[in-house]
Amino acid sequence: MEPDPLLPLPETPVTTACRGFILYDKNTPTEVYRGRRIYFCLPSCLKAFQEDPKTSCLAGDILQESE
Repeated sequence: MEPDPLLPLPETPVTTACRGFILYDKNTPTEVYRGRRIYFCLPSCLKAFQEDPKTSCLAGDILQESE
């Protein structure tokens, strides 16, 4: 299987939804929202965001940047 060209290479630093930094790997929780790829530190943060992006604890930063 070919790597997804829209994903960073493994071990590339990425900014998370909470404005932290992690090294991307194939297990990094990620979601495309309004055409923008968003990275999460934890699967639980991704799940909360997927359940309701507008009320998630990360909504302020993500929705503001996506408008």
